[in-house]
Amino acid sequence: MRSIEFTDQSALRLRESTWLSILSGLILLAGCAPKWKVSPPVVAPPAVESSEGMVVAAHPLAAEAGVEIIRQGGNAVDAALAALFMLNVVEPHASGLGGGGFGLVRMSDGEARIVVYRERAPRQADPAIYYDPADSLHRLRGGGASVAVPGAPAGWAELHSRWATMPLEKLADQSVRTARDGFPVDPTLAQLTKDYFTLLSSDSLLREVFLKDGLPMEPGDTLRQPALAATLESLTRKGLGSFYRGPIAEAVVSAVQQKGGFLTAEDLEYYRCDVVDPLIGKFRDVELLTAPPPASGGAALLEGLALIEATDATRDGFDAPWTTHQMAQALQQTNADAAFWGDDFPGTMTGAKLLDPERIRKATAGIEPKSTPGARTAIPIDLSTPGNTTHLVVVDRHGNVVSLTQSINYFFGAGVMAGETGLLLNNQMADFSAPPDSNNLVAPRRRPRSNMAPLIALRNGRPILALGTPGGARIVPTMMQLTVNLFDFEMGISQAIDAPRFNAVHHQIVLENRRDPRRLTALKRLGYQVQTAPPFHLYFGGAHGIWIDPVSGMLFGAADRRRGGAARGL
Repeated sequence: MRSIEFTDQSALRLRESTWLSILSGLILLAGCAPKWKVSPPVVAPPAVESSEGMVVAAHPLAAEAGVEIIRQGGNAVDAALAALFMLNVVEPHASGLGGGGFGLVRMSDGEARIVVYRERAPRQADPAIYYDPADSLHRLRGGGASVAVPGAPAGWAELHSRWATMPLEKLADQSVRTARDGFPVDPTLAQLTKDYFTLLSSDSLLREVFLKDGLPMEPGDTLRQPALAATLESLTRKGLGSFYRGPIAEAVVSAVQQKGGFLTAEDLEYYRCDVVDPLIGKFRDVELLTAPPPASGGAALLEGLALIEATDATRDGFDAPWTTHQMAQALQQTNADAAFWGDDFPGTMTGAKLLDPERIRKATAGIEPKSTPGARTAIPIDLSTPGNTTHLVVVDRHGNVVSLTQSINYFFGAGVMAGETGLLLNNQMADFSAPPDSNNLVAPRRRPRSNMAPLIALRNGRPILALGTPGGARIVPTMMQLTVNLFDFEMGISQAIDAPRFNAVHHQIVLENRRDPRRLTALKRLGYQVQTAPPFHLYFGGAHGIWIDPVSGMLFGAADRRRGGAARGL
């Protein structure tokens, strides 16, 4: 992490605004909001540029694997799949074939679809067992009972059959070699083997793969996964559908049941992904495509942006405390609505209904500079949250675009490896809610809600942006901030991702400590309990984005320093 840098112009503006800050505080107390037109106090790394194709992913080897496929003539979906195979190898703690997600595709001919491969609860999932008060939800969070039916193999297969142009074996070839020969462990994975040492050392399969001589990995150590290499070879030779029947399926079922879970061979055979239309909304002059329920994150994002636009919440500038305040209040409304509308229901709540102007008008009540956060009991914000996900974006030379988010949920998922397959299994049962949240309770074959919100933005019918982030409950607030950074504050893609972020829960707010200190004081006066986080903290996600210049067609890609990803272009 590097120290904060100020441009000369920004520093001058801050010095000149010293007396203005005093006046601002007085005016704020009087209930009148002045203008804080202060530029974001950070100089972002330059965006990666390309005219031929680009991949941004959570690990350099994954981005490079995707770009190599574009170089060889593949399209954006081919490249996305190559990157996904590689992520299963180099980021096994975060995503892979043992999990699920949402893949948003917009082809150059205008076709826009989303592959929903969210996991499902096993048929034998008994709510009475999961919600036993004596269990304190531990069954949801780890071990075999926390494993939901993986959707990634079906989702990747659907992406391949609909839009890819290259054989699966070709797309996975580099990943198979990397799994077999090994790769240097990066600082993120090395630290995670320390943080999760107890989990990893308690299981012989996990210990063999992720520890070195029984100890945590160090940066630069070589991680080899020969069992995973063999599994990837088998799946690409026989087809990804072979995950759900045969030896791999038997290994998955056996591992889950040995660890106290309920998944059966019938559950695997039953699983199907869905291919549906994306949710569609608007912000300013752009059309936004994102994931529908059970991705409540997509619906919440569109509603939050509609509320920001309807209340003109960003009019006073990036650093104004009431900009943060009004955006936080919009976020509170979207959180409440997402909890109600984000269920795995059969498409009854369309984007048009959710974003009906009259409904949005009613929802804006109380979202204004003089409003208060509300007399609620603060919920402590834990910066060490275990949730984890990955996001990648791809644009090829033809104008095909992919924005895809997927996960095995917590780091190392359920802590269950499927026998000798080398595959880590998800703990997505943890994404179900506890009573009284009746819209997201455990039920047989139900899909839990998800915060995922992959995004593609169009202007005049042409894509100009692919964007997304991991981060669990911080996905929606992060995506809201990234979007207004780009379209309201006119930042470039790298600056938008690099800019300091916040998250609000009821009247508690946590901010990266790279913001104007006056802002903290003003937010406290508004009634917030203010908490600060270190710069570029992983808590705020790991966004990846590609901006497509509407005039030249040039691609500008950026990866989030909070995560350690990479943008690669031809």
